[in-house]
Amino acid sequence: MQFRTVALIGLLVAFSASAGATRYFGREAVVETEGYKSYVGYTVWQIVPTTDEQVHIVARMSEALGIEFDFWKAPSRVGKAIDVMLAPEQVRPALQYLQGKGLKPVNKIKDLGKHVARDLFAMQSYTPFKAGMAASDFDFDKYHSYDSIIAWIESVATANPTFVSIDTIGQSLQNREIKYLKIGYPSATKAEKNALFIDAGIHAREWIAPAAALYLINQLVTNSTYTSLLQAIDIIVVPELNPDGYEYSRNSDRMWRKSRSGPRRGCYGADINRNFPFKWMVAGSSNNPCSETYAGPSALSEIEGQRLKAFLDPRNNTIKAYLTLHSYGEDILYPWGYTTGHYPPDVNDLKALGQEMFKAIKAVHGTEFEVGNSGDALYPASGASDDYSKSIGIKYVYTVELRPGEGDNDNDQWYGFELPEKFIKPTVEETLPALIAAANRVQNGPL
Repeated sequence: MQFRTVALIGLLVAFSASAGATRYFGREAVVETEGYKSYVGYTVWQIVPTTDEQVHIVARMSEALGIEFDFWKAPSRVGKAIDVMLAPEQVRPALQYLQGKGLKPVNKIKDLGKHVARDLFAMQSYTPFKAGMAASDFDFDKYHSYDSIIAWIESVATANPTFVSIDTIGQSLQNREIKYLKIGYPSATKAEKNALFIDAGIHAREWIAPAAALYLINQLVTNSTYTSLLQAIDIIVVPELNPDGYEYSRNSDRMWRKSRSGPRRGCYGADINRNFPFKWMVAGSSNNPCSETYAGPSALSEIEGQRLKAFLDPRNNTIKAYLTLHSYGEDILYPWGYTTGHYPPDVNDLKALGQEMFKAIKAVHGTEFEVGNSGDALYPASGASDDYSKSIGIKYVYTVELRPGEGDNDNDQWYGFELPEKFIKPTVEETLPALIAAANRVQNGPL
């Protein structure tokens, strides 16, 4: 991606496209890039169904109109907001369909292109973190590139060799290393310690998730409060599980969600979080390669999922908790997610830790997450990493949907995946104690 910056006067944000280039006019600059999807004229609607029939009406919209809509928050239950992104040409048929069924969508984001332009300007204006820089120079209020993330975690490992090590679970499809840090002091008995495993970024466009993982790492290695915890257990953090998709979301298409495999029927990628070999394709998944929830041509077709499985399987006795960070909606979700009304035998333990995480989050900024079963509280989705992790015997398993949402006091619920940088700090600050609550449970049980 190439940029050209020109000083301007004025506050107007405007967009125009010509000859394959898009110009974004901001407060102080013009950012020009070739081949970046502008999303000019795209909109995001919110629909709040009041009956079960309305939930089904929205859920059937893609099938009814023969249009593959991108649901940012999929239809789930009465009273649970649905967010859907629409291209300009999709607006009229979708509006006719919904109004014909008595539904009135609200414009949540009137022009997504303005938010995408903001991200481009932010990326162009910050200084990347590079090898050789001090770990303390990292700016946690920015959304960093894959290269900057890797350079920083390498610097953290180098600066803290007594209790931090760096390794890789393998390479992505495009040969990027999926690296992790293991944070914890060596066992006095040389026995393998119990561990908390955390990953982020399995969905490329959910940028706040890697940011939260990086903040956790920094707190663990700089705050002596956690020394006794790290003597008792290990905390393993994969800050970017889908590096190919993440970089594509930064360099070509901000709303990219999937991997970068393919093409299949002209479309790229699969939803890695629908691709795991437990209840694959049972619910909440698509066999359409152009769908955002495409589950892949077969279970575990995506190499990134293969890498994660290969790491978790032989460690399922020592990894006592698995947390996967996502956005958005402010939810703490536990298995099973492949259906509704079906729960693991130890569901009461899952609920109890979920409530501890809820209280820890609320104590920071007053944000109230929803704690619930993934299939019931969100929507059924099979082939996900959380269900898979639970299926191989990991006890405490959660999908944590971070900000934005309606449970905080910052009025950030209007941004969806486009959470501005100013909200990174409160998000990661409130996420930290929830992750530490899970770590404490690994240390203290019950296991």
